[in-house]
Amino acid sequence: MRRLTFIAALALTSCVQPPRATPVAGEPDQAPLAPRYPSWDEIPTPIQNSAALPSPPVASASAGQPLIGGASLHHLTAANNVELQFVLFDSRSYALQVIDQPEDWSGGGKITECLRKAGAIAGVNGGFFTPEFTPMGLMIANGRKTGAWQQNKLLTGAVVVDAQPRLLWNTEVNRNSAHELVQAGPRLVDAGRPVPNLERSKHTTRTFIATDGDHRWLFGIARSTSLGELATILATPQLIPGFHVHRALNLDGGHSSALYYRTADGHEHSAPGWSTVRNYLGIIPR
Repeated sequence: MRRLTFIAALALTSCVQPPRATPVAGEPDQAPLAPRYPSWDEIPTPIQNSAALPSPPVASASAGQPLIGGASLHHLTAANNVELQFVLFDSRSYALQVIDQPEDWSGGGKITECLRKAGAIAGVNGGFFTPEFTPMGLMIANGRKTGAWQQNKLLTGAVVVDAQPRLLWNTEVNRNSAHELVQAGPRLVDAGRPVPNLERSKHTTRTFIATDGDHRWLFGIARSTSLGELATILATPQLIPGFHVHRALNLDGGHSSALYYRTADGHEHSAPGWSTVRNYLGIIPR
């Protein structure tokens, strides 16, 4: 009888679940070290003779807040409630620089320290990185190469700086002449048109960079959008008066999304990401 009683008690004890920990107010969930990368169905497969999807109208846009040296910060909301915050700059007045950040547990707020130290007046998180905190693809920061060149459906382009910054597709890149380089992707806009067949159902925060094909550039953050929606928005004619996006490239987004800028009065502002990131793209007055 004692033996039966002991076995019954043991069985009841094993069914008891430990109480769940009560979350501490004000403490966000910890983000993983490496962000979630796009799945293959999010990456475009080039197709021929595809008409661009109609561009969504812009619901509201700011006039632009002056930053140090003549760049400007803009806020824009598309009609589908996608919010964009981006910095518009001229590469004749600013140098674009890849800023390495090798401390794997430094935190998402590291962007302020890194860009301040580099003398940058604005910047965003850069390219993808692996769970081992190495660049996914090739990174060249201040002439120093890290990682290895990759060519696949995700890494379809690169931000390249030699004499001037350029936004290039893989087949156009000369890795031997670049002083600064970071691979990223997928491509969003090519020749002023949205890249076809981009995924449109998965919405998250995304970081991007774009150029008019000459000396005018912008980089920033789009909140709660898909790759396809972002491409369509960036290709909208007169998104910014006098600026038409010729090419645009997706950068590392999700928890890694971060933006830093200094206003003309010298005050620093940042929207840090949750995740530690491997590199940043910053602009420095010439």
